[in-house]
Amino acid sequence: MTESEEPACPELRVSAGIAILGQQVVVHGRDLHRDCLEMSYVNYLLFCVTGREFEPRGVRVLEQLWIATGYPDARIWCNRIAGYMGSARVDPGLAMSAAIAASNSRAYGFRAMRMAYDVQAAMSGDETARAEWLERELASGRILPGYGRPVHAHDERIGYALAALDSAGLAAGPALRRAFWLDRRLRERKGIEMNIAAVWAAIAIDFGIDAREYEAFMLLMFAPGYMAVYAEQRTKPPFAFLQGYQTRLRQPAVHAPPGSRLPSTELTARSI
Repeated sequence: MTESEEPACPELRVSAGIAILGQQVVVHGRDLHRDCLEMSYVNYLLFCVTGREFEPRGVRVLEQLWIATGYPDARIWCNRIAGYMGSARVDPGLAMSAAIAASNSRAYGFRAMRMAYDVQAAMSGDETARAEWLERELASGRILPGYGRPVHAHDERIGYALAALDSAGLAAGPALRRAFWLDRRLRERKGIEMNIAAVWAAIAIDFGIDAREYEAFMLLMFAPGYMAVYAEQRTKPPFAFLQGYQTRLRQPAVHAPPGSRLPSTELTARSI
């Protein structure tokens, strides 16, 4: 068989990018090293996932949402998994993978977040249709992900999410306003408050991020918490963490200065 007669290799057609080693790396039509190095990591990840450029103010809001949920508490289930891995001297890549897998649940983490996105996406812009939808959901006995929280009624992250929007000069979009509409109705009917998953999903919808993009983009948002717990346990004797998971702070908790207030969970005048 001559060279011209050799069967052609299957061609992989992609749009995400290509690495021509020694020459150039292209990501969604942009030169990685010439055009993307000024991006923050969260911005670059969002660009890789969606192939689209977002307004810098919106990207910063998303980055703040990530930071605001990087809890380094070893009692949180997925963080606890990372702590076990560190205590057992498992490599960090495997520890990260285990913690991400532990976060893929309906009660907490990525599946719960996707279900909360579906709830926000299901709400109509027409208030009459939305009210009829809610009556059907309540009559069926369905739990509405994004509302209610297993431990405490109030989710402290909501106020900071709204403050991030406000400081960026961004008004609440229609999806976020619908999310608060549902919050008010469920408070009245069921005594149930919104949790941060509803806010994340609504902001993503307002920013034009679809469900598949949302799942892929948000996957690493808990990673700082995982790695904080993992790294601490690597400094301690092997298996020390396996003896228990109750935690105590070595130092007293940081309190807000006198006269200061936590961000409000109510929409601000600018947001409305």
